[in-house]
Order: sequence, then C-alpha cells, then structure tokens
Amino acid sequence: MINSKRKASSKMEQGLLKTVFLVMNLLIISSLSFAQKGNKALQITGEAIIPSAQKSVGLGLSLKGLYGISEYGEITVSAGVSKFKMKNLDGAGETKVRFIPFLVGYRQKIQKLYIEPKVGIGELGGRILLLSGSDYSRPSVTAAFGGIEAGFSLKRFSVGLDFLATHGISNSSAGAWYNKDFHYTSISVNYILLKKTTH
Repeated sequence: MINSKRKASSKMEQGLLKTVFLVMNLLIISSLSFAQKGNKALQITGEAIIPSAQKSVGLGLSLKGLYGISEYGEITVSAGVSKFKMKNLDGAGETKVRFIPFLVGYRQKIQKLYIEPKVGIGELGGRILLLSGSDYSRPSVTAAFGGIEAGFSLKRFSVGLDFLATHGISNSSAGAWYNKDFHYTSISVNYILLKKTTH
C-alpha cells in the first residue's frame, strides 16, 4: 500500500515537472515569434486569501512582469510571497503556511476581461506548533506550483480571482512537507506601476 502511494506521488511529480517544462518552452517559442508586438509592463499585486480550510484570512504580495506577444496575449513572469494559517493539520497545533513561487504564465485578454494559467517552482514553507506547545517545527521544501487567474481590467487597475496549488517535490530528507499538497483561492487587486508600448 505504501509503495503504491509512493509510485502515484512520483508519477504526479513527474507530470507536474513535464507540464512546467512544456509550457515554458511554448512560451519561449511564442515570445520569439511575436517579439515586436504588444506592450511591456510591471505590475504589483496584493491578495486576500479566502478562508476555507484556512484558519483565518491570509495575505500575499507579488511583482509581475507582462510582455506582450500579440494584441491580446501576454507572457507573464511573477514572484511573490503568500502566508496563511491552517486549521489543525495532521493532528498538529497551529500551522502557518508560506508560498514563495516563481511563476510563468500566459494572459489572454478578452476585451476588459482576462484569463491567465500559470506554472512554476518555488518554496513551500511555514511553521508548525508542536503538540507540546513549547516548540515549533519549520518545514521548507522545493515545490511545483500551478494555478489560474481570471479578472477584470480597468486602465492601470485590475481585480482578479486566483487559484494556486502546490506539491512538495523534495525528497523525504528535506522535511515533513516533502510530499504535501496545499492550495488556496484569493481575491487580488493589481496595479500597473510601469508600462511601455512597443511599436
């Protein structure tokens, strides 16, 4: 039973990594093909993580570069940090979860609406209050990330609904979360700090 779970987990990790590799290659090819089209922009994002399995509302902050490859399509590259608290996890005490993802995506604009799938890699970390109540465990593992965002743009501002999931891909020696899955949904408010039009 344990071996079958490990095999399933290994297949999932390989699938995630293959997806990341494939999407990145497609984005690179597309950017080379349409390098003279669209705009370049730098965006800052603040997000409020919607509680479900979480203990309370979480917060996130990120920067995103947007590179236009057509009139309605943009490659996105982002990095940020998100933190939230979970209800009791695996019988442990209070658990704080931290995402630090580096993501590559593609944003398709449909008039003022947009949709943006994204994948990447980063850190899954946090802090777990041990049952003794007097000490903490601080797991930190390499993780694969994937998600999708949809939203509405108005000039330099946009508001989005974002879903992001992660799976720890470090080996078992990396810590307690080496094979853990987490996800969250958030409402994001975005602002374009810099914008340059390419002719």
